[in-house]
Amino acid sequence: MKDTKKACSALSTIEKMQNAGNCETPYYEIMENAGWIESKYFRFMTTAPINVEEELKRLPTADFSLCCALMTMLLREDHFSNGSFMNRILDGSVARVLERMKALQSH
Repeated sequence: MKDTKKACSALSTIEKMQNAGNCETPYYEIMENAGWIESKYFRFMTTAPINVEEELKRLPTADFSLCCALMTMLLREDHFSNGSFMNRILDGSVARVLERMKALQSH
């Protein structure tokens, strides 16, 4: 029962993110409130310096922790390159990460 509640809560959180709009702030706040921000996200990455396009290729086999690290990476990318998160929304990268997170929580 506890795992079911946890999965429902995670799905609800993911749905909030899917409806968060085109600004990075709500995504960051939702992830932070859920405890999903990976402050050391770079430890999950396989490229140095981080190549966002290469890291996103890992999404089809990513576990939930890697998905959180990838979303954190996208949010941090915006910090260094203002406006990039909006581009990631438009190119579907954010949606793909959220869909993978949702799929992992649904099983």
